[in-house]
Amino acid sequence: MELRAQFTDDEWRNLVSLPYAISMAVIVAAPSVLGAWGEMKAMIQEPTHLAAASGSALVGLISAEMQSKGKELIKEQQDLMKHDQTGYRNTTIKAAKSASSTLSRVSPDEAMAYKKWSLAIGRKVAEAAKEHGVAISEPEEAVLGEISDAFGISAEIAA
Repeated sequence: MELRAQFTDDEWRNLVSLPYAISMAVIVAAPSVLGAWGEMKAMIQEPTHLAAASGSALVGLISAEMQSKGKELIKEQQDLMKHDQTGYRNTTIKAAKSASSTLSRVSPDEAMAYKKWSLAIGRKVAEAAKEHGVAISEPEEAVLGEISDAFGISAEIAA
């Protein structure tokens, strides 16, 4: 069965938009005026770079769709974040839990590749701007840890 056909449209949309949601949650956790450009650049470029290294067919499909719909997906996440800044992080964590459940339909290797890839994008966004002289601030690390937990994997595996 084709990978895409294993998911409903809503499930697929969640899988496609989640890496951007994770990135936005990381950015909001430790806002950096000076690093904003680097963070946005990483959010746009890293999905494709990291997808190639993942070796996952699912990640490749999702990355291709992210690339074709990137502006729309990013704007959607920005609008959601502006609408509910305090709840955005929790919404993203719920979306990660939902994605984790949805991924039970694919092989464990494909599911793990997606989870690692999504978290790696968030990590690259966090590393794109230093806060207080550190590559990843405590608030950013906390968000990535919560998303790792939502995915049911340890932060060490995701790193």
